[in-house]
Amino acid sequence: MENILHKVNSRFISVSEDEICRNNKILESVVKVLVKENMVSVDRVFKSMFRRVFYGGSYFDGLHVSRNYDYDLDLLLVMPKAASPDLQQSEFPSHIQLQVNDASWLRTSPVYSKFKNTFLDDDNYLITDKALNWMKGIVQKGFNRLPCISGTHYLLTKVGKFPIYFSESGPAVTLHIDVDGDCRIDVDLVVSFVFTEDKWPEGISPNPYAKWITWLGTTTHLNEFFIVAKKPKDVPDYFLPERHWRLSFHEQERQLIAQKGRLKPVGRLLKKMKKRQQHDQIASYYIKTVLLFMVEQRNDAFWQQSLSRVFLDTLETYSKYIRDKKIPYYWNDEYNLIGHIDDSTLTNFAYRLEYIINKIKISPNKPDTVVEYLLSARELEEFYSEGLNKPSSCTIF
Repeated sequence: MENILHKVNSRFISVSEDEICRNNKILESVVKVLVKENMVSVDRVFKSMFRRVFYGGSYFDGLHVSRNYDYDLDLLLVMPKAASPDLQQSEFPSHIQLQVNDASWLRTSPVYSKFKNTFLDDDNYLITDKALNWMKGIVQKGFNRLPCISGTHYLLTKVGKFPIYFSESGPAVTLHIDVDGDCRIDVDLVVSFVFTEDKWPEGISPNPYAKWITWLGTTTHLNEFFIVAKKPKDVPDYFLPERHWRLSFHEQERQLIAQKGRLKPVGRLLKKMKKRQQHDQIASYYIKTVLLFMVEQRNDAFWQQSLSRVFLDTLETYSKYIRDKKIPYYWNDEYNLIGHIDDSTLTNFAYRLEYIINKIKISPNKPDTVVEYLLSARELEEFYSEGLNKPSSCTIF
């Protein structure tokens, strides 16, 4: 199975060097032209608050699956010091609230004179929906500055001119870039504010966020945290969900999974299996979270073992989380990432994963059994046409 998993990873999951180079050039133009030139030029508040882009998501984490070109760019904003922002504990785990304590500067600052209507409610709380609408407006204005031919806007890059359009998606504005044929790059521009530990909400003790507290005093942004314009799910309106911002520790997560041998190839295999089994309600971040817990529970030597051994161990661990119907948020285990998924759905997912694990284990003389649960029918034909004998019976689910 070792050679087979390596072949699947290299042939059907890994991104080619040419694709990496091309996509990086396109992302470079998105940041340079649309964000740092156009968006900065059309809005003085954005220009004043914008600090940097954090390149998030599976691609930059090394957990990217080939041909799914989805990229996350967190546009990190800094709250004006004059606002005296007060971050407060939320009743919803993994979320916080932000209230502007000193609103007097809003009446005197020429840059922020419209800040209250743009971002705040009547009680001066930062509102996710308002921030998203503001970001969408800025993207639209910056977008309109791109070259337009026959009603279609184009992004000019070092590797070509590509049609581009955008839509609103969750806590982000998503850019859609048509590269060639059926290939498209989607780039999420995510509204985020960045803070250092001095703004950590009073009332939130080191627990349950003790894992993040251990990073304090470190360098290269590891003592920072983000808040993202993502409301808690399935919350009644009387809780004012739009006041609650999702905490994010992307910098620390990337550090945790760095230089862990087989971790990233195994993570990509699990994501490939998730897609093949059509477990669409399991987000990629949930699989990444399982890996974060495994980093905590396994020593470094574990990740240096063979790919097949680490893969099977990780698959069994992942299956157990699904069977238990709980994947805790790594930074605060009071929050169940899959708590919103119907119990019967999770039970079906668990049964399916356990079936796959058993099939792999009872077929030591058929190491290619695993590919049935990783590859599509078309990919299976390609796989077996490249050197391996197709088994007499190959069940496609």
